[in-house]
Amino acid sequence: MTIQAKFKKGERRMNKFVNYLDPTVPVEERLRWAFDELRLSNDQREGVVAFLHPLKVKDRATYEHSIRVGLLARRIARFMHLDERALLYAGLLHDTGKCQTWLGTLQKTEGWTPADTEEIKQHVLDGHRLIHGHFDFTAEVILWHHRFQAGGYPKKMPAPLHEYSEGTKTMIAFYGRILALADCFDALHRVNDKFGALTGEQVEEKMIALNRDQRVLVEELYNAGVLTTYVVSEELAILQPLDIHDQLYLQIWERQQSARTVDETIRGIVLATALEPLSDKAGCTTRHRNLNRWQKLEYFIAAAINIGDAFRDLLTAIGSSRRQMPTIYQYALAAQKESKRNRRGGRVNHGIIELLLPVVVAQHVYDMERQLTAEEVLTKAVEVLKQTSADDIRYLREMKRFAFDLSGYFDRPVPECSTAHTVFEYYEQDLGTSTKQTGIAHNSEFVKGFPTVAAVYMAMCKCQLPELNSKTEEAYQRAAALHHGDVASGFLADCVAVGLYLQLSHNPKCKLVS
Repeated sequence: MTIQAKFKKGERRMNKFVNYLDPTVPVEERLRWAFDELRLSNDQREGVVAFLHPLKVKDRATYEHSIRVGLLARRIARFMHLDERALLYAGLLHDTGKCQTWLGTLQKTEGWTPADTEEIKQHVLDGHRLIHGHFDFTAEVILWHHRFQAGGYPKKMPAPLHEYSEGTKTMIAFYGRILALADCFDALHRVNDKFGALTGEQVEEKMIALNRDQRVLVEELYNAGVLTTYVVSEELAILQPLDIHDQLYLQIWERQQSARTVDETIRGIVLATALEPLSDKAGCTTRHRNLNRWQKLEYFIAAAINIGDAFRDLLTAIGSSRRQMPTIYQYALAAQKESKRNRRGGRVNHGIIELLLPVVVAQHVYDMERQLTAEEVLTKAVEVLKQTSADDIRYLREMKRFAFDLSGYFDRPVPECSTAHTVFEYYEQDLGTSTKQTGIAHNSEFVKGFPTVAAVYMAMCKCQLPELNSKTEEAYQRAAALHHGDVASGFLADCVAVGLYLQLSHNPKCKLVS
């Protein structure tokens, strides 16, 4: 199956990239992906969607606005280490009460009157009445989403639905303030007679002007890319820099050679593996948060830099071997061990090293002149696996044991696969006995020709959004769409790292970081 065919297979499961910023993606697709990431049950999904349905029937614009606000509120929650589900629910249901607003008022974009204002204000209390008893915490939060603006409402708040501690009361109001930011941001992108049609930069100015009490947070959200000043339709201007910039950029590459070099490959490996953990990926360490005390961002970046020497030794050995391939997995073991340098703690995911090794070897054995496509390189990587020896299997097993022990998994057995003669056969036999979804996905990647890495690479090539965070998040979601929901996020992140490396190694001059 070609990379394109594998990519299309993933598209059947996830029609388009689910990104808040891309207006070409149906909002319901984006919402479905958010539900999947948060692993909501069917009952939970149906419960929320049931309250959205009257809005969908009455006014599609308000319905889609509610979904966009929910998705954005969830992104803000992730950035701030808040409850993502709570803010997703609040955003989705914040305008539920508008299903009781007169349609003429709801759809009015000009000629707004004081009477219209008074009528629209009722939607907050109407929404509270509709959803309390079903989503009580959400009902309390949505009461606040218009309280922070000039002339905020409702003036008189209904009695609390439960007896809350002072901390919970503060949290409800704070979540309401975050919801108000998300609501304001999306509203500023809607054309009306108050602001007209605003550019992304004008929206940013308005966000600060209308939310002065949260100016620092708003600026942080823009700096982090949670709020942005661009949309897909505006990207052509961003992706076409001034001529002088192009000339200066090309000067950087004066020493670039057409053929692959060891130095360039090592730079690509280190750069890709160091950049991967920075971006937003559900269930992973990112630049905004450490998943836990064993999986800190600095641990991943240190490991990425440390593995470069072992890969350099690998490529030197390949270059000096004229007749047969050396025992390559001794360098995988070395990379695994060296990843620990200058680090006090932290688990080490050996998956990146395992995935990178055959790809890098294939490039330096079969594609020194960069004549092969990424698809062809991955096919050659499978050939590399089939040319390995029993010694390679021994080093691979030792590498796995070292990684498990380093991670504290002392009781986790390393598969024997005693009748395997090559690393390919080792993965094939391990796949045949795997019962956990992550193990199946991991082994299948080698046996079936790196389908997830291929999908990641294609997603990054196709992504129209300029920021690395957007490209990486898109690629991660594309990878997840190919697998069972129980597949560990770490495996998907490993595939993203290798996809990043492929993009750098096949197009060294690409402006990956924008």
